[in-house]
Amino acid sequence: MTTDQETPAKAESEVEVETEAQAKVDSGFRMKIMGAVAAMLVAALAATAVLQWMSAGRAQDARAALEADRALRLEVSQAAHTFGQSLLSYDYQSLQATRTKLMAMATGDFLNTYDDAFGGVMEQVIVKLQAVSVATVRDVYLADVDQSSAHAIVVVDQQVTTAKAIRSVKDSHLKIALVREKGSWKVREVTVLGAAQENQYNKDGTPLADPSPTPTKKK
Repeated sequence: MTTDQETPAKAESEVEVETEAQAKVDSGFRMKIMGAVAAMLVAALAATAVLQWMSAGRAQDARAALEADRALRLEVSQAAHTFGQSLLSYDYQSLQATRTKLMAMATGDFLNTYDDAFGGVMEQVIVKLQAVSVATVRDVYLADVDQSSAHAIVVVDQQVTTAKAIRSVKDSHLKIALVREKGSWKVREVTVLGAAQENQYNKDGTPLADPSPTPTKKK
C-alpha cells in the first residue's frame, strides 16, 4: 500500500517520462523536417547546376553555329571576289593563263559557254585591240548561302586599255551562282546586270569624241 507522498512522486516521474518521449518525438520530427529541407536544397542546387550547364551548352552551340556560318560566308565571298576580278582582268599577251584560271573556277553550263566564247570571237577581239584589262572588286553581297550552293552580287570597276583608247567602267554588277564541288566553290552561272557608268578616253586622257552621225541626204 502506497502512501500519499509516493503518489505525487510517481506522477512527476510519469510526466518526466512523457516529456522526454515528447521531446524525442519533437526532435525526430525536426530532424525529418531539416532532412527534407536539406534534400530540397540539394535538389534545387542540382537543378540550377543542370540549367546552367544546359544554358552554357546552348550558348556554346550558338557560338559554334555562328562561327561556322561566318566562316562559310567568308569562303563564298572570297570565291566570288576572286572570280569577279579574274573574269574582267586579262592581258592580250597571256590570254591562255587567264582562260586556264577561269575554267578552273567554273562548272556546268557556264564552263562550256565561257570556253566557247573565250576561245572564239572574244579572244580575237582582245588580241586585235591589244587590250589589257584591270578589274577591282569593290563589294560582294551574299544571299542564299548554305553548305552546297550560294548566290552573290559582285560589284566591279574595270579599266580596259587598248592600243588607241582607254575604256573605264564603274560599278559593273555581276550576279553569280556558285556550287560546292569536292570542297571548292565553283561558278555555274553568271549574269551581267549592267554598269553605273562607262566612259572612253584617248591615250592622253582626253575624252574620246563620239563619231558624228552622217547627215541624211534629202531626196
